[in-house]
Amino acid sequence: MIVHIQLNFKSEEEARRTLFAISPDNSPLPEGLEIECSCDNQKVNVTINSSRSLESLAATLEDIMSAIDLSLRTSDSVD
Repeated sequence: MIVHIQLNFKSEEEARRTLFAISPDNSPLPEGLEIECSCDNQKVNVTINSSRSLESLAATLEDIMSAIDLSLRTSDSVD
């Protein structure tokens, strides 16, 4: 299964901060799971390639989205 998420941010700086915040969670990954993250201007792209169970994929998505949410809330409180 492959999932691609593209998130649009207000600024390139906000996108890069978010990418930086979620990147450390990308390794080490369990066998059968690959995550690629990149930043393109104001967009963060996340691609998840999983040969694991649907439940595992859902948990991975939840972890990534939670990290993004925390990054955004932290950024908002600092700005």
